[in-house]
Amino acid sequence: MIGPFNSLMLRLLMALLRGAIQLFAVYVLLHGHYAPGGGFVAGTLFAAAMILPRLTDGAGFDALTLSPRGAQVMSAVGILLFAAVGTASMLGGSALLDYAALPLAETAAERRSMGVLLIEVGVTMAVAGAMLSIYLSLAGEEGAEDAA
Repeated sequence: MIGPFNSLMLRLLMALLRGAIQLFAVYVLLHGHYAPGGGFVAGTLFAAAMILPRLTDGAGFDALTLSPRGAQVMSAVGILLFAAVGTASMLGGSALLDYAALPLAETAAERRSMGVLLIEVGVTMAVAGAMLSIYLSLAGEEGAEDAA
């Protein structure tokens, strides 16, 4: 990587763009259980929002930028959330991914909606963490090789 382009105008515009990307990612995630592709697309948008400061500021660490180890942990937690929600219905004697059997709400429709939302959150975390890990490995970030 050549190095960051140190420009106040670029950093300001990228900060605004990053906020818009994050807001759109939340919209896609929350709308994802009504339309297909919510978790994966939201994960790629969140990963793009975390990669953007690294492209403009160099290191650019803040609350929403993760270390290589943090990206891997986020990906693992997303996979575990997906697996936990997916198999929780089996503990009650129902089928795998049967969200109506989850003890999350009163009506079956609310349980299905909450189950799909939790699955989408897990997919979002797994995809964002994996994409950020890939970027950090390719960019040669410190610790990316050690965390693998």
